[in-house]
Amino acid sequence: MPYVCGTFLLFTTWEIVVRPETRLFLSRWLAKPTQVASLYPSSPKLSAHIAAKALRTSHERVLYLGAGTGAVGAAMVLAGLPESQLVMVELDANLCEHLRSAFPEALVLEGDALNPAALLPPEWAGQITTCVSGLPIVHYGVEKQRRFVEQVFSLMSEPRLVQYGNLPRPPIAHRQLGLAVKRLGFGWSGVVPHFIWEFRPNA
Repeated sequence: MPYVCGTFLLFTTWEIVVRPETRLFLSRWLAKPTQVASLYPSSPKLSAHIAAKALRTSHERVLYLGAGTGAVGAAMVLAGLPESQLVMVELDANLCEHLRSAFPEALVLEGDALNPAALLPPEWAGQITTCVSGLPIVHYGVEKQRRFVEQVFSLMSEPRLVQYGNLPRPPIAHRQLGLAVKRLGFGWSGVVPHFIWEFRPNA
């Protein structure tokens, strides 16, 4: 236990001192702990892994929900996704300001990521090819998950949701909601495990 605690403390200190986006993320969590889902943004290694699993071609049009500091968005751009084909939704105004500065060609929308259809401009409707979400969806009830999934899928002609989180089981009640699920991968953000899942409507 002392080793685990020491490792966590060392990682936490490194994160806060070395990564400015982590300091921003932590400051927003301290300001609004019920609104920001995590203490840390995804690490560069984990973000690259998520991007590799989310992107199939550079022609994707990606909706990124709960964008935070944009760590996964940056990894997708680095992997070849043009910024102009990236839409990021974030509730926190300070994080949105950071995102608009970091991604000047992307579309950054401030608002509730659980209600993206109310935020997305009409010209984007039906143009999204993949939705990437880091929202804490495992904590939502089944009906709230249903409304979220139905709304996200309504924005795509071929629905595909890539969801990442900390638990080794699907974070969405896929059986009750009639969804096909596939585990795309697994990675670490420091000492925190993350699992990457793909959800689609059942054929």
